[in-house]
Amino acid sequence: MTGYPIILAHGICPFDRIIRPFGVKDNSEDDRNHYFRGIRSYLISKGFQVFHSRVSWGGPLIKRAQDLRDVIFRVTDNFRRWDRVHIIGHSMGGLDARVMIYRFRLHKHIASLTTIGTPHWGSSYADWGLRRLGALIWVSAVVGLDIRGFRYLTTKACAELNKRLRDFESNNGVIYRTVAGYEPYERIFPPLKFSYRIIQRFEGKNDGLVSINSATWKDEYLIETVPFDHLNQIGWWNKAEELSGMNRMEFEKTIKEFYLRLAQGLPE
Repeated sequence: MTGYPIILAHGICPFDRIIRPFGVKDNSEDDRNHYFRGIRSYLISKGFQVFHSRVSWGGPLIKRAQDLRDVIFRVTDNFRRWDRVHIIGHSMGGLDARVMIYRFRLHKHIASLTTIGTPHWGSSYADWGLRRLGALIWVSAVVGLDIRGFRYLTTKACAELNKRLRDFESNNGVIYRTVAGYEPYERIFPPLKFSYRIIQRFEGKNDGLVSINSATWKDEYLIETVPFDHLNQIGWWNKAEELSGMNRMEFEKTIKEFYLRLAQGLPE
């Protein structure tokens, strides 16, 4: 079992701050309504040291990377308590971590980065959305809502990011691991069905927001492809899962065991 703590990094626009803005506390014992639903408490019960992070809700990539860095500094007491950490990032949380490691040269302090459903090669749905609704980013800024982060999720932006980070990431000592997800259309969480169809048209199999290819990043990094949509991947169940013959209790057991496998597979 690893002796380093695990940092859980959330994606863009974490919904738990919308549905329960005052009822969700990071790193509390009760994480039933947290973005990573029930994951931290379960891993702690298995002997791991785990912490939630909280970064800019919808801000640009560099801001989110800075926020993640600051969280890790606080958790580790500027690396005096622990000199290294593991990061498990979901969705954009994986990109936040990659940029953080690169921008602040934290590779000696990050033992591993495991990404789940992260759009390393961007998302054709982000491309579609910005072509049609890009003006909303600036309109939102006028009323104080920063959602500039969506500009960093396009296929072009992610291709440019990969090119910029390629040499650094090839030999920086961080162990990179990726997990991709996929479900058939009928089991996708209903609000993700529209984006699922767009991504399927341009990229093929996907989890409702990110294709298997984009989440894989590099074939040598892929450790598992899971039968979960983008929401399932962080512990949230929906009734469409019953089509697979899996009830809620079985799903929650399965997803927690998935995270336990990830944690048990981390390097020392």
